[in-house]
Amino acid sequence: MLLKKSRLFPKSLSTSTTSLYWRDQIKQNQLVCQISSLLLQRHNWVPLLRPLGLSSKLTPSLLVQILHKTQTNPQVSLNFFNWAQNSIGFKPDIKCRCHLIRILIESGLFRPAKLIFDSLVETNPPSVIVDSVIIACKGTDSQSVIFSFVMECYSNKSLLWEGLEAFGKIRICGHLPLIRGCNALLDLLQKDDRNQLAWCFYASMLRNGLSPNQYTWSIIARLLYKNGKTERIVRLLGFGICNSVIYNIIIDFYCKNRNFEAAFDHLNEMDTQALNPDFNTYSTILNAASRYERADIIPKIINSMVEKGLLPGLLSWNFDIIIQKCCDSLKTYAADYFFKRALDEIVKVHDASYGCMLRALSKEGRVTEAIKVYHDIMEKGKTVNNSCYSAFISSLCKEDLSMDVSKLVMEIIERGFRPSASELSKYMNSQFDKGRWKEAEDLLNLTLEKRLLPESLNCSALVEHYCSNGRIHLAVELHDKIEKLECCLNVETYNVFLKGLFLERRIEEAIRVFDYMTSRNNINSESFTIVISQLCREKRLREAMNFHDEMLKLGLKPDKPTYKRLISGFQ
Repeated sequence: MLLKKSRLFPKSLSTSTTSLYWRDQIKQNQLVCQISSLLLQRHNWVPLLRPLGLSSKLTPSLLVQILHKTQTNPQVSLNFFNWAQNSIGFKPDIKCRCHLIRILIESGLFRPAKLIFDSLVETNPPSVIVDSVIIACKGTDSQSVIFSFVMECYSNKSLLWEGLEAFGKIRICGHLPLIRGCNALLDLLQKDDRNQLAWCFYASMLRNGLSPNQYTWSIIARLLYKNGKTERIVRLLGFGICNSVIYNIIIDFYCKNRNFEAAFDHLNEMDTQALNPDFNTYSTILNAASRYERADIIPKIINSMVEKGLLPGLLSWNFDIIIQKCCDSLKTYAADYFFKRALDEIVKVHDASYGCMLRALSKEGRVTEAIKVYHDIMEKGKTVNNSCYSAFISSLCKEDLSMDVSKLVMEIIERGFRPSASELSKYMNSQFDKGRWKEAEDLLNLTLEKRLLPESLNCSALVEHYCSNGRIHLAVELHDKIEKLECCLNVETYNVFLKGLFLERRIEEAIRVFDYMTSRNNINSESFTIVISQLCREKRLREAMNFHDEMLKLGLKPDKPTYKRLISGFQ
């Protein structure tokens, strides 16, 4: 009898555990229903949720269920999601976020969906995100739309490789995004000049059964143009594939090759196809005609633009509008034509037009003309937007080095305009490469004075130059400026600097520099070896031993031969 009871005990225990599990499930379901009902039926649901103690009860699994029950009102789902994060400190996992993204996209709420997706991209690889999206879309027919959204988000953030990885994962899992999402990634590849990769991706799109649309053909036309295959673009027209983008590319090609007759033929074809050529199309022809000084074509195309309502009838009253519109589309030769015409006709050109000319010429790489406009701005006391000066100085930094350009770059920085750190650094590097150390030194000192932060390589190159020429005092002065800006050199340069300081027996300065290196976590085994060995030579053994112990603590012990030589200095 006792034996039978003992055999029954585990069974009763198992039954009890199962019973507890089902009770918890029932309670959770009741909680989900209660919360969902409050959210959907009450406008002011926040005070009604507080007594439920959700800060300790809400789990990712419960949230997914609540989102599912409230998805008929996606704004309510989003509001509860945000409230849970901000008010009770809830940390939603990737599954919760993907479920909410699906709900929002199905309802056309793309903006909040994008914000949530951006937070996922920062911490999760594409494969994990795609897996979670597949789970979130289970039982729905919105997979293609959601995957298209994923592709577009990666493309809009210029995350090229992540977008390709996501596409591969989606395809492996047996799904496909819409053509729109693939177009976004294909366009990013084209804009990034990854032409070969773009063709491979396009081939993959076709192999997986995606049919190109008009936007796809526009991207393909741009790729063909970059590859010098203009005749194939013309062939697309023969196949009945035509849109404004394709025609504009062909017209631009003929204009650059001074074949204006063919350009006008295709312009007339656009009218026949009811494609309505716009300002960009006409201004392409006008830009080329202005560039090649075709006095026979300029009046003809201007008259056509006036007839189409693309230019005002009274040009002299509207030169500023026309100049700025041409500059916005980077038709700089056309803008220059109207700019000079306005000056010849003694029509006042507003300051904004000078700024637009400066910016457009700079972006187009017409630096000589941009410099002339800049001098006009200075001489006439014109006031232009800072972005115009930024574009100008960026173009100067890309220009071949000359004394005039160097002086101009410094003049603009002295006036308070800030070039991008990368452009400025490239310019300094080119000065270093050509041995123009004095100009580079003056420019670097000016940028540090203005609290601009060039890349550390610039400062490192100059410090190494000072050290190699025995001008340690200048290296010290430069490092003091860098330190004030809380920047640092690369560790290799620091090691050269330390050797130079010890060579000139500037021991205290060397230790101070080493302490700064340590504070910036910018040291290596060689740094310690230099300091320890030099302190041993100076018979400052206690300090050397302290640095030795710190080196071992940080795990920066050198190789055996080096370490053997190092500790021999303590004997």
